[in-house]
Amino acid sequence: MISNILVTGGNGFIGSHLVNKLASLRKYRIVILDAFPRLFGVLPEGVKYFQGNLSNADLVRKILQDEAIEAVYHLAWSTIHETALQNPAADIENNLIPSINLLEASAYTGVKHFIYLSSGGTVYGQPKHLPVHETAPLHPINAYGVTKLTVEHYVRMFSHLRNLPYTIFRPSVPYGPYQNPHRRQGAVAVFIYRALHHQPITIWGDGSVTRDYFYIDDLTNALVSSLSEPKSLNQVINLGGQVAYNLNELVQQIEEALKTKITIQYEPSRNFDVPHLQLDISAAKRILNWEPVTGLLQGIQQTSEWMKTMKE
Repeated sequence: MISNILVTGGNGFIGSHLVNKLASLRKYRIVILDAFPRLFGVLPEGVKYFQGNLSNADLVRKILQDEAIEAVYHLAWSTIHETALQNPAADIENNLIPSINLLEASAYTGVKHFIYLSSGGTVYGQPKHLPVHETAPLHPINAYGVTKLTVEHYVRMFSHLRNLPYTIFRPSVPYGPYQNPHRRQGAVAVFIYRALHHQPITIWGDGSVTRDYFYIDDLTNALVSSLSEPKSLNQVINLGGQVAYNLNELVQQIEEALKTKITIQYEPSRNFDVPHLQLDISAAKRILNWEPVTGLLQGIQQTSEWMKTMKE
């Protein structure tokens, strides 16, 4: 039975929702390690927050030992697709090496379940068949995907050599409240924010890039359910939406939800963007009895309602 949980990156977009969900269950003791405090929302009562970086191997091991951590959610990541490409060496230094520090400490202290959030949107590269199953070839076409996949390999290595039980999740494109609309990642949040403020949006390419967007609560439901499901141990699991939308269709959904018209500025396509992606989520259904329940239109409406109350 898991009691003490560490969430790295627990103050970020996904991490905040995961911590809130775990705290609401009132049966876990939750510890966060994050370089930054929460940007949105309030830390739940009883959650312990350490401000620090996974690069500090001594700090990581001390937290795991002192807090008697039994399960680790590894969400912390310091780059996005664009910034990882700008400096691949820094991406390795800031994400890969810290992840290895965390794995080393987790194996050393006897963590019972290491849950890693990889990237279903990048590790497969340009798939030949849709939807993409977990057994599909892995040929990432950008530095972000290469590093995410490399950490996957290390997770499996530590499982084999050091008996560290794991679950690797490969989500497609989650969205929802607490996603920072001022960043250069997260089309749904960025588009909603600009639509609410009557600003034009930028689309790279002709708008045909396709993704299976899914709501943040659906993602965290899967992450939490893996804690109590033995069948999730030592598995790789895709998470995504039921339907894939291209960017033009996403804009139409936002226009319908917000009852507005959006001005689009089209720019040349970027060669590090995978043109089309939809993940096969049959393993998640089989192992976790999971599937997304929030439709895109509903998710957009809920995200926009939060965004209207967001403090700038």
